Amino acid sequence: MDDVCSADDDKCKKPNLSGVGMIEKGKCSLTGELLRFRPMTLLDCAKKCFITSQCTSINYRQNWKLCDLVMSSDDGNKMADDSTCIRSNITTWQKSLAGQCADHNCEKGQKCEFNADGNNLKCVEAYCKGLPSTPNATVDERFGMRRNLDTGNKYKCDSGYKMKGNPFAVCQSPGDWKVLFNCTKKVTCSAEGYKYDAEMHIKLESSPLKWADAQQNCQQQGGNLIRITTKNKWDSIILYLKGCGVQNEKIWIGLKNYVWTTGETFIITDLSDNIIVQLNGVNSQQRCGLINTQQTGLEDENCNSRYKFLCEKPIV
Repeated sequence: MDDVCSADDDKCKKPNLSGVGMIEKGKCSLTGELLRFRPMTLLDCAKKCFITSQCTSINYRQNWKLCDLVMSSDDGNKMADDSTCIRSNITTWQKSLAGQCADHNCEKGQKCEFNADGNNLKCVEAYCKGLPSTPNATVDERFGMRRNLDTGNKYKCDSGYKMKGNPFAVCQSPGDWKVLFNCTKKVTCSAEGYKYDAEMHIKLESSPLKWADAQQNCQQQGGNLIRITTKNKWDSIILYLKGCGVQNEKIWIGLKNYVWTTGETFIITDLSDNIIVQLNGVNSQQRCGLINTQQTGLEDENCNSRYKFLCEKPIV
């Protein structure tokens, strides 16, 4: 109890406890975990909950001497049957466990400590207040995530997505998340093409044609040669072409004399600086845009050349 009691306060150090709080065996909260400690006794686990802001209950696994501090979720905590776990609401325990921190008013993300030097209480940062932004990913931890400072949680990508980077989100001091990965959509090659997003379907046509004939072919399918105006779309297309085994080839896209087939003017800043863009522009010959997969760059060439091409059409 030294962390919550002054050195000369024997009553605080030895609280008179009549027993433990009410225990629900075989149940565990799956959501709302704040902090995890191991090894730790059940009594120390309850004490930790009292001195930690937002903590309302504990999960405890005797086999591992593992303590989870849990907060209440607005929509109710999701519960699970777990024969190795007990759950206890902290309001059923005696507050004297918390010593002089029993009535602390620490803010979210903090815990109460006794400052021996100043002989008073202080609030210190203890955990990340919110959850990390991890779209298309799920926590891959045996006992769920935790928000301890300078601790990482392992993640796995959802079905249909693949991991890029290190599969961890780290709660860094003084309480900010750093996500070391992102989950990108898996792109596979098929005769039907692939669904880029909720609005567009993309397909590689493998019969080489002149640019104008390629555009006509796409229009007959209800679309146009592809327009690329974001780095995210560019990356998805490159992955798609790789999945189709396209290497060291040139692929027509919907760009002609700096204008997309949909009428918008090409703006180089729409794409990232690390994409090679070599457009010669309008001259005595018509210049049409293509992807050079050998250099992974955007170029233009005489429109009468014959190449494979990428069509895109709206999903209806």
